[in-house]
Amino acid sequence: MNDIFDAVKSFLGGQMTVDDFFESSAVVWVDWREDDSDLIEYFNDLMKEPIEVQMLDNAQPYGDDILLKKGDKACQIPYQEVMDRDTTIKYFNDCIQPEYEIRWFVESLGSDTLGFVLLPSHDWQALAEEFGNIKVEKDFLPITLESKMFDLDVNDVFDLIELRSKNETLSFATILKWVKLDSEERALSEQKENGVIDLKTYLEEKKYLQALKDDFIAKHPDFIF
Repeated sequence: MNDIFDAVKSFLGGQMTVDDFFESSAVVWVDWREDDSDLIEYFNDLMKEPIEVQMLDNAQPYGDDILLKKGDKACQIPYQEVMDRDTTIKYFNDCIQPEYEIRWFVESLGSDTLGFVLLPSHDWQALAEEFGNIKVEKDFLPITLESKMFDLDVNDVFDLIELRSKNETLSFATILKWVKLDSEERALSEQKENGVIDLKTYLEEKKYLQALKDDFIAKHPDFIF
């Protein structure tokens, strides 16, 4: 685990290039077609006290459910109609906190295979204290239960890549907020064109989204889009 911390610190400090970090053992690479139980083992192998994993027969087409156990804490990953990587990563990450935290290595954005880094939470805090939260989170995004990674719309992925290159002083989470508003605006237009909503509803929702965009720009006047 110390090697992972040292690699992340070297990358943030500019002593390690993106390509070198890609090749380091600090990154856990997950393919979108990954078997979910294998994915969990990748992270489990990095921790001193691995999470206990039980497979539950549920007669669902996607196969057995996954139950995570950590001491007295138990979490059954709440899949819907299919197993998916985002749900597995998000709920595994939630289960291992507050001792550990998985973050998404954002440089892997746009690939079918995404990179993740697992560190003790106090190590992420130490990196934030040394380099600043914005710098750390620009490359290593905290994951919440609302996060989208593999499930990001392809248009959103292209927008994020472009906007991230233009706004180097903003955290990825901040840029993601703008892209989410753009995505909601596109979806609203599609609903109107397909007759799902009427013109009045469209104009009301459009006005609401524009107000959110105006508020975003007011808070981030240097934002380039």
